[in-house]
Amino acid sequence: MASSAESSIALGANGRTSFGMAKPWRQRDPEHTRKVRSFLRDAFSDYIAARVLFLAQLPQQGAILSSTAIEKSIKAMLAFRGNVSRGHLKTAHWNALCDFDAGLSTALDRDFIELNQKAYSLRYTDELPIDFNLVIASREFLAEMDHTVHSIMSCLHVEENGVRQQTLFEVAIKASDNRILAENHLISGPRKDLFAIQKPQLVYEVRRDPIRGLFEVTYTTADHPKRAGFLRAGLVPEDEARRGYEFSHFPVSGADAHTDHDISLTQLQ
Repeated sequence: MASSAESSIALGANGRTSFGMAKPWRQRDPEHTRKVRSFLRDAFSDYIAARVLFLAQLPQQGAILSSTAIEKSIKAMLAFRGNVSRGHLKTAHWNALCDFDAGLSTALDRDFIELNQKAYSLRYTDELPIDFNLVIASREFLAEMDHTVHSIMSCLHVEENGVRQQTLFEVAIKASDNRILAENHLISGPRKDLFAIQKPQLVYEVRRDPIRGLFEVTYTTADHPKRAGFLRAGLVPEDEARRGYEFSHFPVSGADAHTDHDISLTQLQ
């Protein structure tokens, strides 16, 4: 049976985004609100799945779902305005996000969005181009994903008959959903940069080398990365003959690692 409640989507608290968008606005068109709610649900489902995979130390798979979670949360914003941008996470989505709320362009890390774009390519590794390369440091990525998805989704909230409804985050926290609570710096702290090195983290690096083909490495680190930024290079050739490769972090192994992961190098193709 169809509900008689009037549903609307509003911008953040009191009709504004969390970052101070100047123009309060509500969307009451039934089709637009339906699409917004659908994208928010799908984005949150992918986000939960990404967190579960990162907590299970499956960073490659977690990053793929992080990409779709961010993509769908941006599409929720587009649907709020009655707009559509088809396809997977891309530059047009970032531009639409900044147009929706310019504050997000400074609150979010553009390089992290680009890393998510690249991570989506990992679905089909046989199609990766020569010198494709990325690094996923699991705790660093998890913290930034939490911040990014929450920042975007918190810009919108649902109202029924003028009453603000709990967000999907609020529902999960109230239910003590450990998939959201576990290792979430937004809930338990500390800030992102400290969270990343609070414990040893698993690092995943992959490169398609013109000589050696496609290979990947996983290892544990307890240090800051050698180079800053989410688009840092990994498995960097040490010479023209590519006889050795430099990792993006300093690995620890054996008794010092306090984890099940030593260095694992896999030749994929």
